[in-house]
Amino acid sequence: MKMGMKENFGKGSGKGSGKSAGKRTGNGSGNGFGAASPSLRRAALALALILALALAACGGGSGGGGAATTTTAAATTTTAAAEAATEADATTEAEAATEAAATTAAATEAATEAVAAEPAQTVGEGPISAEKITLKAFEYVLDNQSIDFPSLWYYDELEKETNIHIEWEQVKNADWETKINLMFASGDYPDVILRGGTVDLEEYGVSQGILIPLDDYLEANMPNYWSRLFMNGANESLPSSDGKTYQIGNLIAQNVNHEGNDYINKAWLDKLGLEIPKTVDELTEVLRAFKTGDPNGNGVADEIPMSGGDLVNNTQGVYTHFAKFGVPLHEYLYATVDENDKVRFYGDYPGFRAACEWLNLLYREGLLDPESITQDSNVWATKVNAGNVGFTTYLRLINTALLPEIIPDFVSIIPPASEYGVQVPRLMEIPTFGAALTSANKYVPETLQWLDRQLETEHMMVAYNGPLKEGGPIEPTMEVINGKYNIKYIPENNGLYNIAPVWHAQFFAPGDYYFDIYEMPPHRVERFNTSREYEEAGVLEPKSYFYLYQMVKPNNEDAIEIKRLFDQIDKFMKETISTFITSGVTDASWEEYLKTCDNIGVQKYVELYQAAYDKYLANK
Repeated sequence: MKMGMKENFGKGSGKGSGKSAGKRTGNGSGNGFGAASPSLRRAALALALILALALAACGGGSGGGGAATTTTAAATTTTAAAEAATEADATTEAEAATEAAATTAAATEAATEAVAAEPAQTVGEGPISAEKITLKAFEYVLDNQSIDFPSLWYYDELEKETNIHIEWEQVKNADWETKINLMFASGDYPDVILRGGTVDLEEYGVSQGILIPLDDYLEANMPNYWSRLFMNGANESLPSSDGKTYQIGNLIAQNVNHEGNDYINKAWLDKLGLEIPKTVDELTEVLRAFKTGDPNGNGVADEIPMSGGDLVNNTQGVYTHFAKFGVPLHEYLYATVDENDKVRFYGDYPGFRAACEWLNLLYREGLLDPESITQDSNVWATKVNAGNVGFTTYLRLINTALLPEIIPDFVSIIPPASEYGVQVPRLMEIPTFGAALTSANKYVPETLQWLDRQLETEHMMVAYNGPLKEGGPIEPTMEVINGKYNIKYIPENNGLYNIAPVWHAQFFAPGDYYFDIYEMPPHRVERFNTSREYEEAGVLEPKSYFYLYQMVKPNNEDAIEIKRLFDQIDKFMKETISTFITSGVTDASWEEYLKTCDNIGVQKYVELYQAAYDKYLANK
C-alpha cells in the first residue's frame, strides 16, 4: 500500500509485531525457507495435487471468483505441482507420485467440504483477498460517544490494506439487548458481531448454532491472537459449556488484582498526630478524631470522616468495606469459591453480621456519610474534592474524578482488619467479548484474518491510541522509545473517536505481553503497585469470584435459573444491608434474614454454581 497502514501503522516496532506473531505461527514474517529437502518436495507435490482437486470441487478461492477463478486456480496449482515434480530427483518423483496417488481419495472427499481455516490468501501483510469482499458488521457503540465507523480513518486504511469492506450497523449500548435479540429472531444475520455488548453464546451458539465455533480456524488464520491466547491463562474463560469457542476475546490487562482500594487522608492524620490504622478498632478511633478534631483547619465541623458512592459500587461503594470483616462482597454475584473449592454465599460468612453492625455504629455516630448508600459517584467526588473526606475506597488516585490538588492528601493503605481477617474481592484479568461470526458468513477465514490484522501490535495500538507516524489525520499521538509504545498526548474532547475506534477497537493484550510492549502511564503504574501491595499483604480472597462470574459455563437452563435467583437475592440483599446499616441488627431481624435467605433460594443458587464449578474443574 502507498499512503496508509504501511506508512501510518507500519509493520510493528521493536517488540511489537515480531513478538505478536511468535514462532509457532510464522505470521508470514519470513519467506526464506531455504532449499527444500526431498521430503519437503514430496509433501509439496502431494499438497499441490490435493489443493488442485479441492479447488476444482469447491468452486474457487476466497474472493468468490466463480468458475473462472476455479479454473485459473486449478491451473495455477497444477503448474506449481509440475514445477515441484521437475525440481525433484527421479527417486523423489516416484515416491511423490506414490504418495499423491495414495492421498487422491482423501483429497476428493475433502474437496466436497468447506476447507476449514485455509483460504487462498494466507495471513500477513497485503490484501487478504484478490477481489473485494464485503462483510456486514453488527457493532456495539458506547452511549456516551459519537462515532461514525464508515468515516473513521483507521478503517479506511484497513480496507485499503486488506481489500475487505465493512457495511456497519451501529447499535448504542442502550439499544443493544433489544436489537441483538431482534436480529437473532429475524433470521437476517450479519457476518460478524463486534465488541462490548452482551452476547448470549450459550443460546445463540451452543443451542441454536447461529454463532459458529471458531476453534478449527484460529491457529491458521489468527497468528497474532493465537500467539497471545495462552498467556496468563487468557484462553481459559473463552470456551462455552460444550467446550467450543464461539468468540474472539478482547483484553487489556494491567496485572491488577482488585478494584476497591482503601485510601486515607494522610494530611489529616499528620495534622492530628495519628498513625495509619491497622485494625478496624483503630480505624474507628481515627474516624472519631476526624469528626471532632477539625483536621481541615477551617474551624467548622464540616468534616466527613468516611464517605462512599452508592451501596454496591465496586470501587467506592459501601459493599467494599465488608472486606474488612473477611467478606469479599461485590455487586456482580453473591457467591464465591473458597480455598477448598466450595461455593459459598456471602451472607453466610462469619463476619457478615459484624460488618453490618460496624457500619451501623459509624452511621449512628455520624462517622459514615449518611448519603453513602444512595449518592452517585459524582456527588461523592464533589465531597472528596472539596477537601472534606477523611477515608474512602476508590480505584486509584491518578487520572480519575479527583482533582490534582486533592490527590497528594491521600495515601493507599492495606484495609484495616477485624477479628475475621480481610478478604478483598480478587480480580482476574480475563477477556470480554470481542467478536463472533454467524452462520451467514461465507468468508470465515478471511473475516478472522481481518480481525487478526487489527491485532498486529502496531495496528492494535494505533486503533486504541491514534497515529504513530507522520502523514495521518492528526499529529502522531504515540512514539516508540526503547522498543515500547509511549503516549505523547491525548487529543482533547475525545477527538480520537473521530479517526479511530479507541475503546471499540479489537484489542488483545494479556499482562505479560502488554507490559513488554507498552510504557505504562502513571495511573496504570499506580494500580499495579497497589495490587502488588495487596497481594503481598495477603488480603485478597483466596480464589477470585471470577471463577463463578466468568469461568464456569452453566448450561442454558441452569444459567436462566441462576439469573432468576440472582435477581431475587440481589433485591433482598440490597434492601437488607441498607436496613441493617441505617437501623441496626437485632437477633430477631437476623433470624428473619436467615429464614428469608432460605425462602428465596440461596441454597439452590449455591448448588447450581457448585455444579457448574465442579464441571469446570473436571474439564480443566
